[in-house]
Amino acid sequence: MNSFRALEDSDFKTLFGWLQEPHVMEWWNDGDDTIERVKTHYTSDTDTVFRFILQSDSGHPIGYFQFYLEQDNVIGIDQFIGDKFLLNVGIGTAAVKRFVEIINEDRSPESIIVDPDPTNKRAIRCYEKAGFVFQEIKIGIDGKQAYIMKMDTNV
Repeated sequence: MNSFRALEDSDFKTLFGWLQEPHVMEWWNDGDDTIERVKTHYTSDTDTVFRFILQSDSGHPIGYFQFYLEQDNVIGIDQFIGDKFLLNVGIGTAAVKRFVEIINEDRSPESIIVDPDPTNKRAIRCYEKAGFVFQEIKIGIDGKQAYIMKMDTNV
């Protein structure tokens, strides 16, 4: 079973490589075009953003996951599978389900939200299979449309 561990300094080279992959850049492009920018970006906001590496059974890094604190006991999540050879095989759905379990055990939020691009059908289907339900399309903090999905966890 894949597992999560905290993002470490030694992960920045791998993370930088993933951020340059076309399947990641299409949906996740914060302008982090050097390892130094990646390190600066992914070591900021440590009081409200919690970052993890998804790793294979053998400990090989295969993806990046994060959660962040919102108002009213809501937690937001973002993630991607960095290894392009592991797309479309169910790893993302299983990992999102497990990540949500970990968040629920550790934080007990009222709900968890995710906000993929409305045209990112692969991500939307992954989140639906993990139990998220569409809420609305709205403009995100980056000025782009976001397909807001929610999972109530207090039931």
